[in-house]
Amino acid sequence: MRLRVYPVRYFFPLLLIISLIFWGCDTLPGTEGGGNSAPEVSPGSVFVNPEVVDTDRLAFTDGKASTEITVQVNLFDEDGDVRNVFVVVQSPVVGAAPAGEFKQQVNGGGLRTFTVPISISEGATGAYQVVVFASDRTERMSNRIFGMLTVTAGSEPPVIDSIDIPSVITRPAEGQPSIVLPIVAHVSDPDGLDNVLFVEVVVNSVTTLIMCDDGDLGVCNAGSSSGDDQAGDGKFTLTIQLASTNAAGQYLFEFTAVDRSGLRSAQVARILTVN
Repeated sequence: MRLRVYPVRYFFPLLLIISLIFWGCDTLPGTEGGGNSAPEVSPGSVFVNPEVVDTDRLAFTDGKASTEITVQVNLFDEDGDVRNVFVVVQSPVVGAAPAGEFKQQVNGGGLRTFTVPISISEGATGAYQVVVFASDRTERMSNRIFGMLTVTAGSEPPVIDSIDIPSVITRPAEGQPSIVLPIVAHVSDPDGLDNVLFVEVVVNSVTTLIMCDDGDLGVCNAGSSSGDDQAGDGKFTLTIQLASTNAAGQYLFEFTAVDRSGLRSAQVARILTVN
């Protein structure tokens, strides 16, 4: 086999072409913009501060109060191009908008602390989930980390103002469809309607049922339909069906409203006579 040797002059154009290629690049392979790693987020030593907010210390206007929390996180990306941090504070009230949504642009990683404004609805006590994640320059998303903010209210229990339930009802004739009977408890709370979790009703001191103010979304009673008309209006509903095969007699219904702090209203009793 012959080894062919080229004169040195042939290498100069090749070297010039290679130099022009690299000169035209903004960055070399392996530097920012060429990497493929996503950002990573981890909690700081004080992740959510404060961890508890007492609504008795807040000023409410039109049913809303504004406050803020700080969120401390560690940001890391092998490419060094973390660009945005996102914080979402979820309300404990099903179907409610987030209590806070925050986005801030950053320049790289490290330990960072962010001040997040939040808006709390009157009576919306409970556990608020705090979700934090990040994105890089090419919009690759990081992992998500979760913290908790507890919002407490005053020590006043809810009140059952009235109950919509008939005193007497007649069973349908044999072979006729069941009668649909909505029972509605009208409830108020000094700490706001959002503070009321559900109304408990015990039938004949044996069977416990749950009345919901969920707009019939099936979110408070193990997925069962409540027949509730409108969520959040203070009218807690339970819908029962009376068939021809149901036993006649008197049924004792005992109602108790329960708030998010576990406080219970005075019990209200009603008797339904089935003929």
